[in-house]
Amino acid sequence: MEELKVFEKSLRLKNTLDAFEDRARVEPSWHTLSILVNCEYSLFALNQSTPLRNNPFLSHWVEAIQRLEQPVTERTTRSDEAIVSSNVHTVRAELIKSLLQAGNTSQLGQKCPKQLYNEVIESPRTSSFDLRPYIRMLEEEDIYERTPEPPEPQNVSSQGDSTMPSPETGPTRSKLSDFQQWKQDLISRLQTEPEVAIPELTHLPIELSSLDFLTTLLQEGTLEALAIDSAPVISDYMQHALRLTEQMGEPPSPTEAGSSGLNDGSEQVADYGREAQTRAVKLLLLFIRNLIRKALVGMEAIYFEIQEICVRYVWIREVREFRTFIEGEGAGGGPAFG
Repeated sequence: MEELKVFEKSLRLKNTLDAFEDRARVEPSWHTLSILVNCEYSLFALNQSTPLRNNPFLSHWVEAIQRLEQPVTERTTRSDEAIVSSNVHTVRAELIKSLLQAGNTSQLGQKCPKQLYNEVIESPRTSSFDLRPYIRMLEEEDIYERTPEPPEPQNVSSQGDSTMPSPETGPTRSKLSDFQQWKQDLISRLQTEPEVAIPELTHLPIELSSLDFLTTLLQEGTLEALAIDSAPVISDYMQHALRLTEQMGEPPSPTEAGSSGLNDGSEQVADYGREAQTRAVKLLLLFIRNLIRKALVGMEAIYFEIQEICVRYVWIREVREFRTFIEGEGAGGGPAFG
């Protein structure tokens, strides 16, 4: 239960970061900087006991650094607080780098946002930070697709080769935006080709980024605006996710182990075993809790999927606690879970 609470709190922090990052682009202020810095620090502190390789928010930190280092078009009129968007982004990016390099929050816990600002903006120190080791972790965990290593230069003159790409302009930078680009493309296809896009949406993997995307579509009313009924979409996704979770309990067959990974209509399972099942179920429980608490989907729309989780995975402690939560919600007149 404690792990689930940490995860829920972490998601709330991430949602706050997303909202105030947008605000910092339009209306930068010391207040916004303070919230961004404190939320980023708190998010890292909550999850610092999890090794970075397995940390569900590593992709968030990597992509935040990449995004925040993009050039910013400043507002033509500045606030009286004399802080600009680029400085807000720079301070936050440097904080994330320091946290990743330190691996814990002990060195930064006593610094207020103003101190960080002075160190980063007023008295900057030249220091190198290589994002590639963290990207490699995400690739090795199959969160990012692996990028082929660039070939070693054959002949480099003593003066250097000005045509060689820098780490920030090489394949890594474009790859980091793949998921963001895919989301934009999918939203466009939901409008122009819903019969193609909806099955793609309902067959997303059981990952934090996918669940966050589905939640965002519901919160922002994207599906409703496109006249797409969200209840069947979420129900179909839950059925897909439960099929994947069930398959995780069985070792891969020789056919699956030797599969080329082409889309032949079968479900793709990335990991196997009880640990993988437990991890997937916990993510689904968190997803369902958010849907119910925020009234994004009626509980009756995913009643059978909830019931399957509560029966099939009763051996997971969080499922038993979730059942109590659901029964409490149902006491107000919703469907009962017997």
